[in-house]
Amino acid sequence: MNTNQFFTKKPFIITIASTKGGSAKSTNAANIGAFCADHGLKTLLIDTDTQPTLSAYFALDYVAPGGIHEFLTYQDVDPAHIISKTTLPNLDLIQSNDPTNNVSQMLRNAPDGAIRFSFLLKKLKGYDVIIVDTRGTRDITVDMSVLAADLLFCPILPHILSAKEFLRGTIGMYQELQTFEAFGFSLPPLKAVPNCVDHTNDVKFVLSQLKQLFEQNLSADKTLLDFHIPDKVAYREAATYSLPVYRHSKAEYAVIQALCMHLLPQFAHQFEQGLGGHNA
Repeated sequence: MNTNQFFTKKPFIITIASTKGGSAKSTNAANIGAFCADHGLKTLLIDTDTQPTLSAYFALDYVAPGGIHEFLTYQDVDPAHIISKTTLPNLDLIQSNDPTNNVSQMLRNAPDGAIRFSFLLKKLKGYDVIIVDTRGTRDITVDMSVLAADLLFCPILPHILSAKEFLRGTIGMYQELQTFEAFGFSLPPLKAVPNCVDHTNDVKFVLSQLKQLFEQNLSADKTLLDFHIPDKVAYREAATYSLPVYRHSKAEYAVIQALCMHLLPQFAHQFEQGLGGHNA
């Protein structure tokens, strides 16, 4: 399938963020990215976490000598230097290669620190979708990823402490970043999704509280989708085999399809096409 040239000129950027670790940001990034790529969209994954879970998710056909360190520190935008190729057609990756967190220190000392990422992403050509995975704590690399995004996607674990941390950390970060609006930045809309949801009464209570919180306390640009990602072993198994979950378990195809429809409705036509031999 040929990608829509209108979107290749300006990729749609999704940043996946949560200031609480363990909310399956990297798993979501891998599954959304693979689903987009499998449906004909040229897709780039960018791993900004010092714990490079996303970088290790898929097998690679080509391993670039550099990654996020060279991209941000030296502003190297040569695809051969910084962009690795996964074994999935249409799915590329900028690996995390900054285990000692030197990039964060550099950005904090740079006059353009929080906005450099936005500038550099505009130099990456030929992608329909860019998905940015972030670390599970507040950091300048998370700030820069939010400022560069067209959409902020927040998976929330259905636990009361996770819900409280989402309010304190993620929403607090979003509100603090609103100061950049005075300099011409527009903060992306936020879409949250309960992740790893089971059918216990405790989880049902937390979900009802989250829904009430969004409706009564948060502005219209922050929405809790009427949708959830289930707590199933298939997601962990798929990661073990370096596969998108919908390829490992056909039952999860509809889940990832619905998630991508919610996040990227402009590509709904592609997502409805199926996967040929991999279709559910």
